[in-house]
Amino acid sequence: MHRFLLGTAALLLGSQAVSGAVAAGTGWLLPWLRKRTLRPALWGYGTMLFSLGLLLMMSCGATDVFDGYSALVDVAAIISALMIAAGGYLQVLSTRERVDG
Repeated sequence: MHRFLLGTAALLLGSQAVSGAVAAGTGWLLPWLRKRTLRPALWGYGTMLFSLGLLLMMSCGATDVFDGYSALVDVAAIISALMIAAGGYLQVLSTRERVDG
């Protein structure tokens, strides 16, 4: 059952990574992101890092990729957590603050 969930998550995160690659390469953003995003390329790189880090963490957790080598599992978890944090930080840097009024 977890393989189906992993496949669904891979499709969703893959489409998120593709939208990040398009934003990084061409500067095109999804319509609801255009108003707040100042630097589309930076947002695209952050989105790619975030989605690929989350996909790495989910795939290492759902499958036994390293066949019980706990050190490699720990390294993969740390790398994916750093990718998620760096991607989120890049996304925050690429947007402007919301001003209501």
